[in-house]
Amino acid sequence: MNFFTELQDHSEVKLSILEKYTIPWMRKIILNKYGSKKCLLVDGFAGQGIYDNDKKGSPIIMIEAAMDFYGQAVEYEWGEPQILIYLNELDTDNHKHLISNIERLGFESMDNKWFTSEDFNSITIMVENKTFEDFFDEILNIGEGNTLIPSFCFVDPFGFSQTPFRLFKKYLKNENSELLINFIYEHTNRFITHPNEKVRNHISTHMGLVGLNDLSDKVAGLEADERKKIIIETYTNNILDETDAVHVKHFDIKKNSKTKMILFYATKNINGLKLMKETMWKHDETGLFTYDDKQQMVQLDFETILSTDKKMHITLLSESIYDNFSTRKNIACEDIEAFTLIETIYPLANFVKPALKILEEQGKIGNFRGRKKIKTYPAKTLMDFN
Repeated sequence: MNFFTELQDHSEVKLSILEKYTIPWMRKIILNKYGSKKCLLVDGFAGQGIYDNDKKGSPIIMIEAAMDFYGQAVEYEWGEPQILIYLNELDTDNHKHLISNIERLGFESMDNKWFTSEDFNSITIMVENKTFEDFFDEILNIGEGNTLIPSFCFVDPFGFSQTPFRLFKKYLKNENSELLINFIYEHTNRFITHPNEKVRNHISTHMGLVGLNDLSDKVAGLEADERKKIIIETYTNNILDETDAVHVKHFDIKKNSKTKMILFYATKNINGLKLMKETMWKHDETGLFTYDDKQQMVQLDFETILSTDKKMHITLLSESIYDNFSTRKNIACEDIEAFTLIETIYPLANFVKPALKILEEQGKIGNFRGRKKIKTYPAKTLMDFN
């Protein structure tokens, strides 16, 4: 099996996360009454669009999501959503196949770069054949004052030499910019102590580090799990310290129980974190944000995930909430939601309100203000912790 032309099981979860996130993200941006009513989807390593085993790749997932959302918007009279999709593929043969696969969806072009469709008037697709660095630099210089419209960028490289950290640093300066990058952990981990200075410099540039000596010293001689923990912490902290991102979430993807890649999501927006955390949670039955291809992918139905352990998780969340807010007064439900998103492993949907219900039944919270019915928890509801 050719890794680049056929989709492997451990990579399928990566694309499933992308697929489950894209339409809700577009809905959040386009239907926001204070927003720009436009959005941009970016795929820096698009590939052919369709794998040899007929499974959809990331660019087709993005385009079909835009088409589906367009259909919803027209049906419910929300107005035509203005959606830009910028795709890049350096390999010439893959680029040709990508264009062909886009045309099969009903999009046409006069120059093999800009694609439109009479059936989807407000969707515009751009396809480039450049290095990721040139492609992304060009995008980052688009717009008034080099400011992008609300955007979601998916970066899925084949290694660590093509994704300089400086690009993400510049990209995340934009408001409403969200990044999902496939951090090629296996190769990065293997070559951190490589004797070739050029290889080490690629990793430094990829991770946004001045040099690798400190990181190399920290991971030397460590067991695999401890080594991975330090590498994840280093990359996470660098995103938080060196870019304008406020929230970072990662998802571990394993093959035969060994980490192959780690998805890193970065955003300024807590609503983006909420959506991505719920999306990632649906792909992991343990709450560890990990997928191992030795285990069969769970059915992506949020209501059935954790069917045996969900009650335990809700109880654990209620305990965490109480430990954090104990004896405090005038706490809003939205403060508890923010704590849950940022400080715990849990998403909001189907977890926070049941956890608050447990605390109310236990008499640990009370004196509610701003709600009309008992055991309901609107965002602005105030409560006191005993």
